[in-house]
Amino acid sequence: MIEQKDLNWGQGSAVPQRKEVPTPHQQPQAQPQAIPKRVPLSGLERVLITTIAAVCGFFMITLVSTQVGLTTTQRQYQNLTTTINNKKSQNNDLQQEIGELTSSQRLNEFAKAHGLTLIEGNIRNIGK
Repeated sequence: MIEQKDLNWGQGSAVPQRKEVPTPHQQPQAQPQAIPKRVPLSGLERVLITTIAAVCGFFMITLVSTQVGLTTTQRQYQNLTTTINNKKSQNNDLQQEIGELTSSQRLNEFAKAHGLTLIEGNIRNIGK
C-alpha cells in the first residue's frame, strides 16, 4: 500500500485538503443544580428566635404607646396654655373696666347727676 506522504506530484500534496465547516456551537445543557438542604433549627435556636421576636414586639408596642401618650400630653398642654391666655386677657379687660368704673371723674359725674355734693374732706384714697 502506498502511503499518502510518499506521493509527491510537484504541486503540493496529492491529498485533497478538507475545508473545515464550522459546527454550530452547542450551549452546554444546564445541569440540574443540587437543591441545598435546610439544616433544621435546634430547640435552643427556636427559643432564641422566639424570645428575640417577642422582645422586639414588646419594645415596638411600648414605643408606639409612649408616643401616643406624649402626643396626648402635648395637646393637653396646648389646650391649657390657650385657656390660661384667654383668662389672662379676660382679667386684663376686667381690670381695665374696674379702673374706668372707679375713676374719680365718673364718681363726680354720678354724684352731680343725682344731686349730691362732694366734700373733699370726706374722701379717702386707699391704695393697695
